[in-house]
Amino acid sequence: MGIVPFERWCARAAGSIRIRSDREEVFAELYAHMEDQYEELLEAGCSEADAENEVVSAMGDPGETSRQLERIHRPFWGYALRAARWCLVLSVLLGLFFLPAYVQGLNIASRHTQTQDEAYFGESREEEECFDLLIFYTEVGYRDRSDGYTFTVTRAAERSSGFKEAPEDAQSTLYLEVTVFNPRPWADACASLQEFSAVDSLGNVYPSARYANRIPFLTGTWRRTGLFTYTWIIMLKGYRSREADWIELRYEKSGRDVRLPVNLRGRREAAS
Repeated sequence: MGIVPFERWCARAAGSIRIRSDREEVFAELYAHMEDQYEELLEAGCSEADAENEVVSAMGDPGETSRQLERIHRPFWGYALRAARWCLVLSVLLGLFFLPAYVQGLNIASRHTQTQDEAYFGESREEEECFDLLIFYTEVGYRDRSDGYTFTVTRAAERSSGFKEAPEDAQSTLYLEVTVFNPRPWADACASLQEFSAVDSLGNVYPSARYANRIPFLTGTWRRTGLFTYTWIIMLKGYRSREADWIELRYEKSGRDVRLPVNLRGRREAAS
């Protein structure tokens, strides 16, 4: 047990220091100093009571000492250190929290390359006997939200390939670029498009490739384009809606209800 008058004096003197670790350190230093003086007085022949009073008197007013210590031990750096520690802990936790989504993105990033993108939305090509014509649909930007996901159509284009001698037999594929955003790291942003289907104003239906056993059908490929964003290229194989006014992507499973219409009568521009 310590000497009570010394403890009281030190507690008052160090009480204004707001950072606990600093306050405890200053308290210990002051107490050790007073204890050393106390021992010296005892060795000089003073009684315990007189030595205690002498030491406390020599230390002066604890209130004045407290004000001086408060000016020295400003709380800013102490709070800054605490904030830095908490930021470090939070960064580690967030890193562990978002790591699965990041790794998942790395695993699928290679499935949709820049070369593929050029194949889907690149320039029209023409050879001596064949043609490969790309037409862009300029009215895009359609958006819908469901179950925490935000789906946006960012590009739409039709690519027709065939022989010049029989253009009516050309095979066409409609390409729709769709971005999928979901801020939840655990969300399965890729599988969210595996069961999309499409219909047009003429009543043609394009089921998902996983349910279709023949053309026409809808399929897709994807790439990671952000921490929470994936970009899909939705392909409508056997596209036959040239006379339709619109075509609509639909997703009505797993608690989601998504409708993404594309105006097929908007202004068209052939790729140069």
